Amino acid sequence: MLRVSMFLSAVLLVAACFGQSHDPQPTNPSTPSAGTEAQHSPQAAAPAPQTDSSANRRIHDSIADLLSSDPVLSSADVEVAVDDRNITLSGSVENQAQHQRVLELTAQYTRWRRIVDKIQMK
Repeated sequence: MLRVSMFLSAVLLVAACFGQSHDPQPTNPSTPSAGTEAQHSPQAAAPAPQTDSSANRRIHDSIADLLSSDPVLSSADVEVAVDDRNITLSGSVENQAQHQRVLELTAQYTRWRRIVDKIQMK
């Protein structure tokens, strides 16, 4: 029973971090749910990944805050782009330690998105 309680606490904590109370997996904003209308008009071809959903914005802001507040990365210039499938990291770092730190900080988001590493070394 203690394990179940700890698991539920962890799930609720993750959900709270992303502002969702029912499921830590962000939903696709182009798929209508019961009682709501689609936010985007349907297209004949498969839609490209969305970049304006609230889940993507929360992930972007969270990663940007993590990177900007880390003292190891004070001299790094890393940009973050988030869509429904990927978190793309670009820009530059001064050394391998900074590069590894960026990857460590963003690793927690691999549950929701794939990390695309385009960071260059100065």
